[in-house]
Amino acid sequence: MDATLHHRAMGLAGMLFSRGGLSTENTFTTTQREGLHLLQEVKAVLPGPTQATDALCDYCGLYRGRVFRRHDGLTVQCPDCGPTLLDPANLRSWRLDDQWLIRKLRGALSIDASAPVTPVVEGVWDIGTHKRRPVVLGRKIDGVMWQALKIFHGHEPRRNSWVITPRPFGPALMEPLAGTATWWHLEDRFAIHGLALRYVPLDAEQGGRVQEPGAAYAVHGPFTADFGVAVLDDWPHGPIRLSGAQSRLFAVLWKHRHQAQTAELLMREAGLASDRPLDLFKIKVANRGDPAYEGPLHAYERLVIRQRRLGLYQLAWTD
Repeated sequence: MDATLHHRAMGLAGMLFSRGGLSTENTFTTTQREGLHLLQEVKAVLPGPTQATDALCDYCGLYRGRVFRRHDGLTVQCPDCGPTLLDPANLRSWRLDDQWLIRKLRGALSIDASAPVTPVVEGVWDIGTHKRRPVVLGRKIDGVMWQALKIFHGHEPRRNSWVITPRPFGPALMEPLAGTATWWHLEDRFAIHGLALRYVPLDAEQGGRVQEPGAAYAVHGPFTADFGVAVLDDWPHGPIRLSGAQSRLFAVLWKHRHQAQTAELLMREAGLASDRPLDLFKIKVANRGDPAYEGPLHAYERLVIRQRRLGLYQLAWTD
């Protein structure tokens, strides 16, 4: 399975689990929508009720209007913009199936199927025992910290627990539960494997960091063996995950790294329809500032040399 797609799916799963309710599909970024397809395949998400009578205007994003169908698709009658085409994703919503996640986590950690699942406080569950230590699942690390006294020192003490939550959206302490429990990030410590989840252990050779499922060390210069990830020392957000099209382009650039080539040749060999390599790295306004999008653009700007007058491109890496 493509490691980049896995990461996007687990990232979306973590976000949906943190929210706990329905999220409209049109609020997802492009990469999150790619991850949604995988979550649908493994039956990890549940659809919300479809509201087809009125919707938010896609153009201004300010007003709701009645939805009606024309020959060219769905249209919303915005009171300010008039009739505008409607993205069907505006009518779809999803939530993560909490019970699916609990079942798959228990399977990944080989927790006895007969062991009970106990709701501890709102948004926190005791899902069993792993290596003789309780496993606590929470929607947010903040919620676990606020209720720590009841969770870890209450009627049923759960000292020295494993605590699983999604990564927080904002900054967090490195070890918020130090001395009480061991904190695991859901997206980093578990990988989608077939229709199940797989536990990803720490890789001692990486100094205690978690090794991403399917990822490998840089093999071709700054790229992994499949060109799906770039590792650059001046990028502060870790390995840069590349889309399939971006990976194919960098693979061709690596092949011709000793000789500059035209955009036409590069795009043809990569099997891409775009006219210019830069088109693959453009960032929509809504995604600016997101490392998932800024990272590939940074890799392109750092690694690709363009000879503008001749229209030639070459990878700035020569063994």
